Amino acid sequence: MTIIRLTFLSHFVICLACLGLTFFAWVDGVPQTIWANDMSMMTSVIGALFVGTAGWLGWQAWQVGDQKSETGDRCNDPIIDRRWPPADFGHLSERLCVMAGFVGTAIGLSLQAQSLAGGATSFTALATSLFTTASGGTAAALIAIMTFNLEAGIRRAQR
Repeated sequence: MTIIRLTFLSHFVICLACLGLTFFAWVDGVPQTIWANDMSMMTSVIGALFVGTAGWLGWQAWQVGDQKSETGDRCNDPIIDRRWPPADFGHLSERLCVMAGFVGTAIGLSLQAQSLAGGATSFTALATSLFTTASGGTAAALIAIMTFNLEAGIRRAQR
């Protein structure tokens, strides 16, 4: 019997879309600009968290295809299968991305205030605030989609 790993396939398509967006952003120089201007380095933390979470949720989505639904002996009562992979890490990672964005924003604003207090007229430190906020929100949104996909796959497999 062939196991159709629909949950993993959808996760793979989401990851391919993320890679496509990353490619076009790279061509336009977006990651290079962020790397050069983010003094807090929180966008790197957010990026590492995103890649690690995408890998973990992909592994969990792969495991959904391995689960077999079992039925009881009487009246086809379903037996509750406790082996379903949890999606809790996706929710935690989503929150952590937003929090890391807030930390980067706070660092960027404090660097901007420090630079203005020193008499500088440039707003280059403000880029840290904007980049970390945007990176944290974007990563959280994409992780939320991946987590929703995993939870939908678990619900589909439990039926």
